[in-house]
Amino acid sequence: MKTVIKINPEQEYEKARKIIEEANIIKFSQNSVTSLSASVDNLMTVARVLMEREERRRGARKPPKENPKSKGRKKGERRDDTIKLPSDRYPDLEVNEDIVRPDTPPKCPCCGKEMKESGLFDISEKLEVIPKKYYIERQKRVKYNCGNCYGGMVNTPAKPSIIPLSNYGDSLIIDSSLSKYCDLIPMERYALMAAREGLRDLPPQSLIGDSHHLADFLSGVLEKIKNETLSSKHPGIDETTHKMLEGDDTQNWYLWGFFCNRACYYEAHNTRSGDVVKNFLKKSNAESLMSDDYSGYSKAIREVNEECNRNITKALCNAHSFRYFRDASSTWKDECKLILECYGEIYALERQKKLTVSGDEQLKLRQQMIPFFEQIKDHCKKLVGMGVRGGLLDKSVNYFLSNYKELTVCTQNIAIELDNNFAEQNLRPPVVGRKTWYGSHSKRGAITNAVLFSIVQSCKVNRINPRAYFAWIVKRIHDNNEVLTPYEYSVEGIQ
Repeated sequence: MKTVIKINPEQEYEKARKIIEEANIIKFSQNSVTSLSASVDNLMTVARVLMEREERRRGARKPPKENPKSKGRKKGERRDDTIKLPSDRYPDLEVNEDIVRPDTPPKCPCCGKEMKESGLFDISEKLEVIPKKYYIERQKRVKYNCGNCYGGMVNTPAKPSIIPLSNYGDSLIIDSSLSKYCDLIPMERYALMAAREGLRDLPPQSLIGDSHHLADFLSGVLEKIKNETLSSKHPGIDETTHKMLEGDDTQNWYLWGFFCNRACYYEAHNTRSGDVVKNFLKKSNAESLMSDDYSGYSKAIREVNEECNRNITKALCNAHSFRYFRDASSTWKDECKLILECYGEIYALERQKKLTVSGDEQLKLRQQMIPFFEQIKDHCKKLVGMGVRGGLLDKSVNYFLSNYKELTVCTQNIAIELDNNFAEQNLRPPVVGRKTWYGSHSKRGAITNAVLFSIVQSCKVNRINPRAYFAWIVKRIHDNNEVLTPYEYSVEGIQ
């Protein structure tokens, strides 16, 4: 197919129109048929490239959801198999039972006499909630004096707390901080919600200051989470913008995330330089690094390998490649069809791998992906030069061909992920939070953002309720016991 640069749409249209007019007078010759076919192909190419340019200008259209979540019973499930009562669905909740009787016993519809209780019940259940309750805890600490000399007086020490001289207790500090960093509710909105429960004039700025103290208080937890991430042999990494609204000359800061199956660790920096990655890799035990195609990652890996005599492997995200071809298929459907089908087979094998326990079986499933990757590679070579330079198809093809080795390194090592979705999923809550409260007003706020998100997301990765963990770890620190990370907490089974 010709490139769009050599095609004049008006000339091609006139050529096709003249040939069609000749069809009314004489029979088509072979040359005319060939010329008409070429003109139609050229016009189709022009139309598709123009559609691609328009799509780039307006933004890609989101395809409709093919398999929306079904409501009600699942396919093949009988009506009596569904769990209807809340007590069956939520067995851990407290059940308050209330026997309901009418004011006067009913009369029999047959004979009209007053009826008596049969001992049977018609049972129904409703899920209810008790609104949040705020209260004041007053501590009356006993004072002791000497009954002998009357010269000395000793006070009972106060109970330990996160901020000893503050008017806010530990439970309020934890609740307000987790409302922001776990539930993504801004402090201003938390204060408004508290006002509706009767706690008026709660200053949001004081709550923000309390979250800074909580981050300092849990610094020991953060250090151990960082070490867990550094000890991982196959970490993932991603970064996102973080606005510094005031407090620093650089407004465009970045939140860097380092991830493994045990922990999520975040750092806030005023740069997107690969030096951040380089410093992390130098201290880490990483044998590979999963990331996107940002050049800073490649530079950091290369420099660490040269300076520290390491052999860190660069692994790239196949989800990025798949999404590029999926977006390009809106204009180049036929060209991308085979590639999308191959990726469908690759991810089907990956789902089987996750259900397989044996390492040898997992490696066999990964190696079964190689023919599909090779099919994509051969097909991409045929698509080189097709479409507009820098367009969706051109970008997709170049990304896959130039990074083929990094995209397929996962087929040789089952510990390396197929994509970087784990990192992207755990970077999403900070991104949603950033859009909710716009950014940080100080460097201290950026650090607190990184610390508390590190602990909260590490809880979620280990399937732990962050509120239960925060209350437990604060009490543990008060008791001068060893600090445990969310992963260690889950291994101990303290739930």
